[in-house]
Order: sequence, then structure tokens, then C-alpha cells
Amino acid sequence: MSATAKSNSPIASAATESRDWTKASTPELQSGSEDKSDVLDAKAKERRRHKQVKREEKQRREEAERRAREEAEARAREEAERAKAEAECQAREQAEKERAEVQRRAAEVVARQRAMAQEVLKK
Repeated sequence: MSATAKSNSPIASAATESRDWTKASTPELQSGSEDKSDVLDAKAKERRRHKQVKREEKQRREEAERRAREEAEARAREEAERAKAEAECQAREQAEKERAEVQRRAAEVVARQRAMAQEVLKK
């Protein structure tokens, strides 16, 4: 009984499969390189988008800082104007008090002079 020799060796099937695999996968490898460039393009787009987001965040942060600085400067100007107006008001009040004091003293001097003049006239 002679049986036909079947080759069950893995080496023979691997050799056959490897040749078939290279033929069958060559278009896949080529399309894989296209996929690879698509992946690289997607990564580049993601990096650009990420940079754009960071740039926009930086601009928003700078804008917020600029607005805060302008608001602080405006508050400082208002405070300075209010302090200046208050100082001017106090200065006017002080000048008015001093003027009233001078007028009172002048009236006292005039009253003394009249009193002295009347005494002189009585004598």
C-alpha cells in the first residue's frame, strides 16, 4: 500500500503562503502608505488645530489682562480725580474759614478803633 506522500511540513506551506502573502498584500502595503500619509496629515492638522487653540487662548488671556489693566487704570484715574476734587473742596472750605476769620478780626479792629475814637471824642 503505497500512499501518496503528503507534505504536512510547515516549511512548505509557509513558503507558499509567504509568496501568496506578498502578492496579495502589495496593494495593501501601498494603500497602507496612503493610510500612513493620511495619519500624518491628520496628526499635522491636529497639531495645527492645537496650536491655533493655544494661540486663541493666549489672545483671550492677553485681552483679559489688557482689559483688567485698563479698568485698573480707569479706577486709579477716577480715584485720583475724586481725591483731587476732595482736596480742592477742603482747600476752598479752609480758605473760606480763613477769610471769615480775617473778616471777624477786621471787624474787631474796626470796633476797637471806633471805641477808641469815641473815647477820644468824649475827652
